[in-house]
Amino acid sequence: MSEAKSFDILVAGGGMIGAALALGLSRQGWRVGLVEGSDHGTLVQAPHSVVAVEDFEPRVSAISVASQQLLEQLGVWAEVTAGRHCPYQTMTVWDGDGTGRIQFEAAELQAKALGTIVENRSIVRALFRALEHSAVELMEGAKITGCRRLSDGYTVELEDGQSLCAGLVVGCDGANSRLRQWVGLPTREWDYDQQAIVCTVRTTQSHRFTAWQRFSLTGPLAFLPLLTESGDEHFCSIVWSQDTREARRLMALGDREFSAQLERAIERELGAVEAVSSRFAFPLRQRHAKDYIAPGFALVGDAAHTIHPLAGQGANLGYGDVRALLDELARAKRAGLSPANDLALARYQRRRKGENLSMMAAMEGFKQLFGRDELSVRWLRNTGLRWLNQLGPVKNRIAAEAMGLNG
Repeated sequence: MSEAKSFDILVAGGGMIGAALALGLSRQGWRVGLVEGSDHGTLVQAPHSVVAVEDFEPRVSAISVASQQLLEQLGVWAEVTAGRHCPYQTMTVWDGDGTGRIQFEAAELQAKALGTIVENRSIVRALFRALEHSAVELMEGAKITGCRRLSDGYTVELEDGQSLCAGLVVGCDGANSRLRQWVGLPTREWDYDQQAIVCTVRTTQSHRFTAWQRFSLTGPLAFLPLLTESGDEHFCSIVWSQDTREARRLMALGDREFSAQLERAIERELGAVEAVSSRFAFPLRQRHAKDYIAPGFALVGDAAHTIHPLAGQGANLGYGDVRALLDELARAKRAGLSPANDLALARYQRRRKGENLSMMAAMEGFKQLFGRDELSVRWLRNTGLRWLNQLGPVKNRIAAEAMGLNG
């Protein structure tokens, strides 16, 4: 067996969140290793131009202004926006079983956009191109098979027999994090008994640079605007969260009947759905680690928390984690402390745990509110939406919070 490689910080997981964290830590002067189980070689190639719905990646993120600022600081946002992306100026939300409707406008916040819809692979591609020119040691196609606590950090074992040592290990390895389990950080979690159907559609009417979301008793439907290289405004990414039985019924439909159901569900706001891509469905589960940290260890992104996709905040919560951990480790670096310093990690957890729990509680409240059919509840939510829509300052504060502009 070869001698173990040693790092100040080892990041496990090279998705949108882990790659951003590794790049930021390297810029601070730490010796950083990044372990990623898949090979991202194809991602650094430019995607094909869009001529059909299948040309878009089904996984997209609504990147907030705060997350955009982080990616700008890392020097990758310009490359992200050099490719396909769609800033949206408006968000329209309504109750499909009532009359309540609320609309958020970027202009009311003196902002260029409320956020930007980006294909996930575009962000990963930009990050990996930056990593190629960084001091990060990237280990692709490397599967972690074990993690053992030492007196001054951790030893991480790879499938090929290689050992990696680090003072701080950061788990960015997703919702089913093996590292979280090995380190022994328990979670609170429950199944929503819903599935999210994702695909791309082309509509006869322009999306008008608006993110659309309609709530129903069986779950929310979001139409997220996409933009082709030529400026075609007729493509949208769909996230349709439905109770499991209904989701299975929808997935079993042919494309024509599915498109018809989708038109009815969005109340033909964008005209007819004239094309639909391959569909994917995944089960929805809320999960939150009781602690984000242990001695010499931290969780970031989905490894620490997963949230219902109804507000599209999953990636932004992960980037919020990245910002906070980068801040605290930069502070430790300036003070000449170890990246595993207990106080630095405790500050990271304190900054993020409350905010993440608040967002998760809010999303659970929305789900429960729109999932009930009692007349009194329907009256309350529809009256509340109409009332809130008329309260400009309050409504704009909510929008600013979602954009990450208030903290």
